[in-house]
Amino acid sequence: MPARFAIHPGIGIARLGNSPDSFCVAAETPGGFPIECDQDGNPTVKDGIEQPIGSFIDAKGRIRRQAARFRVFAYDDKSPDGREVAIGDTFDIVNQRSGQLLTVRIDDVRWTVYLANKKASWYEFKETAGEHGYGADHKLRNASITNTDDRQSLIIDPGPRSVAFNTAKQRRAAFDDPGPPASFPPPLLPNSIASLGDLICTQQDNRNRLLVLGGFGNSGSMQTGFGNPKIETYANNDGWFDDVSDGPVSASLLGTLIAINGHPAPAGSLPQTVPVADAAWVIVGYPRYVPEVIDIVTMDDLVFDVAVRQFAAVPYLYGDPPFDGAAPPADADLSHWRRFAQWNRTYRPYFYRDIWPILSRPNDYALLMDRDAFFGGNPHDPGTGGNFDETELSIPPHVGENPAERERRRAKRQFLLEVLRKPGQENKLLASALGPDGAKLFLMPLLCGDNPLSNTAPAKFLYLTETMLFLLGQWAAGLFINEKSEGIQPEPMLKGPGSALDRGALASGLGGAFCPGGEASWIMRNPAIYVAPYRIHASPPPSFGALSQPPQLPGGPPATAASLAQGLEPGDLTKYSAVPWQSDFNECTNQEIDVTYSTWNNLELGTTGDPAATQLQLAYWWPAHRPVFVNGAQWSPTAQNNAGDLQMVTAWAKLRFLKKTADGIDFADAEAAAT
Repeated sequence: MPARFAIHPGIGIARLGNSPDSFCVAAETPGGFPIECDQDGNPTVKDGIEQPIGSFIDAKGRIRRQAARFRVFAYDDKSPDGREVAIGDTFDIVNQRSGQLLTVRIDDVRWTVYLANKKASWYEFKETAGEHGYGADHKLRNASITNTDDRQSLIIDPGPRSVAFNTAKQRRAAFDDPGPPASFPPPLLPNSIASLGDLICTQQDNRNRLLVLGGFGNSGSMQTGFGNPKIETYANNDGWFDDVSDGPVSASLLGTLIAINGHPAPAGSLPQTVPVADAAWVIVGYPRYVPEVIDIVTMDDLVFDVAVRQFAAVPYLYGDPPFDGAAPPADADLSHWRRFAQWNRTYRPYFYRDIWPILSRPNDYALLMDRDAFFGGNPHDPGTGGNFDETELSIPPHVGENPAERERRRAKRQFLLEVLRKPGQENKLLASALGPDGAKLFLMPLLCGDNPLSNTAPAKFLYLTETMLFLLGQWAAGLFINEKSEGIQPEPMLKGPGSALDRGALASGLGGAFCPGGEASWIMRNPAIYVAPYRIHASPPPSFGALSQPPQLPGGPPATAASLAQGLEPGDLTKYSAVPWQSDFNECTNQEIDVTYSTWNNLELGTTGDPAATQLQLAYWWPAHRPVFVNGAQWSPTAQNNAGDLQMVTAWAKLRFLKKTADGIDFADAEAAAT
């Protein structure tokens, strides 16, 4: 078959840092460290393995930026699961105009990226309000700025940049201010923004790759006068800008025509440009200070769930009976499939591929909490015979098993499933399961949800994705396989090295507690933003200097639901997030959640229903991103208030990264102790 080309990962995550001199490559595997590289972006390799970084900071104690790395893969008869394109490879492609079969030798890859930041021009963040469209009364950020041209200047828009390794002298490019029609903020306090990052084209083993580096963590306010700069809220601060960004990543293969319909090409044939049809997207997020600890729900978990239930990514898991793996055609209208698709109730997940990676996450979370203050120790009981005893939980029912042992193991699995919060229970605190003392237990995870702040459209607590819960449900019922005991090496659910990059790149992102969230907000679970699994639906190339504004401008017509039918522009994923990012980051430690907001909950808690008898439950946000306690001590010295938020605008660059040790958790960079 003719070759099809795709960029992987489909969505990459780069991370801010304040070092102008040193950077590394962001982790591409779950729980992995970033990858060491030189200043040309070439990774450090030993015995054929790329090496993890030795330090998160440079020689002056400044945080190193982490680059999202992109590659081009080919899919054809030779590699149906995909292989990375190398310079000198030849491929058969179809000329879309003539229908001729062309054989082309690849000489180079030309990359184009367009980053932007739309935060200051977008609507205010109000928990879950706006996820399904904005009402006419939903306030814009910087609403006092009413002129359309002035509001356009609220968008940080440096325009697109392109690089190539062989055929152009431009191997690096900066997202700085080239002048009109670009727009950058005026001078800001405490830190102005002069760039959204850089592109670097590299070549490794004759494969041309792209590194996207984000900004330097600069945030500031254009408001002047007494008392400025100031921060007044966790998510919406007028006059403020930051250098978080996102945007599309596209590529074209530049090559030489070798043959036409199997016959040698005429001498002097024109060079060939082959667009890579499956483009990618990059999100620039803040530093993740505990890279080895995986979030209870990762961005990969979330995007994988969308892929499974909306795009037939794993039809033998979720699809049409008889679940033979047959997926709808690539160009099929999936609306009919979505109407009738269902879970395969005979599916047996693999314990170590599908189950244990979920069950083991809470134990690492406990390293970042004050466990004694919250739980009186480790509630997960991972020791021998405990609730999270790996050996007990990994044994499926089998022939010859002692009936009493079978029942004990079944009861443990069912108990863990029962205490997991399900969809529809996001406002429920307690499980029906009873603890050893006869008291009701908390539903898990006991973490903040999308809206624990108000009782308008509340979503108080986090729950796992439906795909995660289905897999755990099959396991709890005894329908699972221990691949280690069976000597099986199962394939990943999404096959191929490109899919591994898709999933690995998002494993470090946050997939829940979207208030507004980590690298991106609740927009990531909207199927309308995707054109295929792990592929953002990009708009036609936007007009440089004229990125779209919200549907409603001050004094304009009523707002309507934002139309995603035309695809996303640069800046359209991160615009829902807090501005500046440091304000939300600082306050997302833990939260006292009002759990007396409904009659049934009052009854559940045994309270009288007296409105004055408010009951609060303390819960954490996302300590794998933003630690709270390290070995019993506060990780960050900043207070959880507006003054602390302002302090975090600069203090983030002095916070210390953490690593797992044999004894628990410790600081990753000894040098940081002196800074």
